[in-house]
Amino acid sequence: MTTRKGHWLIGAIVVALLSSSVLVGTPVEATAAPIVPGVPDQEVVTPVTDPALGDDVEQTYVRLHYPSPFSTTNHPEACDWISYLRYRSTKGPKDSAKADAILTMQPGLYSGAANLNAQAPQVVRKAAAQGKYVEYLSIDRRANCAEDRTGWAAAEEVGDYHVAANYYFGDAEIDGKKYRYQTPQDLAFLGEYGLALTLDDWRAVIEHALPNEADRTRSFCGGHSLGAFLVGPMMAWDFDGKRETEADAGFNLCGGGSVPLDGFAMTDPAGLEGTGLLDEFVSTAGGFVRKGVDYLLANGLGVGQLPVIAASEVMNTYQLAAMAAAQDPTGESDLGRIVPADLRTEPWMRLFYGRDYLDLFTGSNLPRDFRITNTAALAMFFDQNSAEYVLQTGMGFYDCPVQGKTYPIPNGLASVPILGPTIFVIPQRVGFGQNYTPADKSALCGWRNYDAVAESSIDGPDLGHGPPTDQDHEVTDVQQFARAMNPGGQPTDFFELYTPIKLITDMIFALGVGRDGDLEHLEYRSGGVLDFLLHLGRWQSTPAGARNLTLLSGDSPVQNAGLGGLLPYNAKFLPGYRHYDVVTAAEKQNNGVPELASSYIAGFITKPVS
Repeated sequence: MTTRKGHWLIGAIVVALLSSSVLVGTPVEATAAPIVPGVPDQEVVTPVTDPALGDDVEQTYVRLHYPSPFSTTNHPEACDWISYLRYRSTKGPKDSAKADAILTMQPGLYSGAANLNAQAPQVVRKAAAQGKYVEYLSIDRRANCAEDRTGWAAAEEVGDYHVAANYYFGDAEIDGKKYRYQTPQDLAFLGEYGLALTLDDWRAVIEHALPNEADRTRSFCGGHSLGAFLVGPMMAWDFDGKRETEADAGFNLCGGGSVPLDGFAMTDPAGLEGTGLLDEFVSTAGGFVRKGVDYLLANGLGVGQLPVIAASEVMNTYQLAAMAAAQDPTGESDLGRIVPADLRTEPWMRLFYGRDYLDLFTGSNLPRDFRITNTAALAMFFDQNSAEYVLQTGMGFYDCPVQGKTYPIPNGLASVPILGPTIFVIPQRVGFGQNYTPADKSALCGWRNYDAVAESSIDGPDLGHGPPTDQDHEVTDVQQFARAMNPGGQPTDFFELYTPIKLITDMIFALGVGRDGDLEHLEYRSGGVLDFLLHLGRWQSTPAGARNLTLLSGDSPVQNAGLGGLLPYNAKFLPGYRHYDVVTAAEKQNNGVPELASSYIAGFITKPVS
């Protein structure tokens, strides 16, 4: 409990910070009345036709009309709706409330509901094989309401991705409508779309699917990447702000447990809960910084739409590559001709796909500079043997002679004696040092799918010898990946073009240094470094001892958290998987074992809660 002296000290600091805020022009807001969570008043369900699903899994697109109480500025009417993709077994009950389990999933950073298209039916199918009928709900966060899908729908209707290219990049009209690049000022309303809004939408979806509180022991909450980090705050959130009423608490809404994928379900990583004055000081001080950040986000910096690098245009380029690969997989790519190399995309492409450091300045060895098939063009953007950094999946290899990259580090560096296995292996585990481009720009290069690369061998890519990759490190079907990313044949996108920056900053403040205002609802915190050091508690845990299944990709940068001793005690690793593979891996694996991520998830959510 904070002493009177403690309150006096905090008050003095608050006055000092308040004075500073006034000096720098940061607005001082009066304490707002508590926001009362609401309920959707309308449901619209649209069947989704996907021949790849077979006849044992049904997919529908569900929209719930729920004007968010956290969205107070002018916004499009489409933004008054929440939406998600629902997957269920055709043999199971049609009523969600009667399912054996429901898993609601949050996609990752800049990701839409279609990001989980490959995993969802596998979980449903594997559970059905055990006699359990579960539902997998992939949430399309509210910010997707700002997207213009006109070009994708028209291109899908005629089966020609060039229609979309002309619309999004060529200033062409479709039915009298032109694509308009949206600036941060156009999207200012997204400056309100933070953690509180996102979690409230999640709550509304769960309560809609399971209206009876007693049924929520069969409710599971999960997410991939950024979505995994949203799981912790969801579990710890007190939606009505009343500690004495726990039915609305996140750990009861997600009563079955949590499923973070390639990320961690943290509620208090520093472990400040229970430290009294220290916790109050950090939250109060951070809260004033947050007010300044929120002011900027609400006045032109709310989304990643910058003069140099615009998220929407980069994502449109990726989705165009996926549509081309889905419609004409073996045709020669012409993306280099139909996608302009302007400041909205060019710096990003050079940073992610250069072959050497000179390419940062010349841009002469990017995917557009090679003769490649449409499938190879998509793979160059995302395969772990081509793409840098974290946007990676293992889906095969080039079907032509290759040349190793020297940017950002040379291939084979991890094989250097002593330093290689101990130090140089760290950047390789982030995706560096095992990347290639076609060797000959004049010859057309195709792509070998994940199951058509070299067989597994002891002398593999981690040693810097032998074949560039093998079947142990390729787990995603490139054509299935193309279908999931293709925005034409589905109602939602693989990407979220306008991810609100406030969602990310709120996460940082809520889990770190600024739990004031609506972030005070992060009530049920536990775990953390200080808790571990002072009380030998687990550094990371979900509130109320909730069950947790943490899955991490074996070849992902997230695993490097283990070097600092920060991995969850019960984390399970998926060997050979990259960051995207955790949700995109094919049902049929090269090693003959059922796909691991969906197998773990199906087993976890069908196991009775003790």
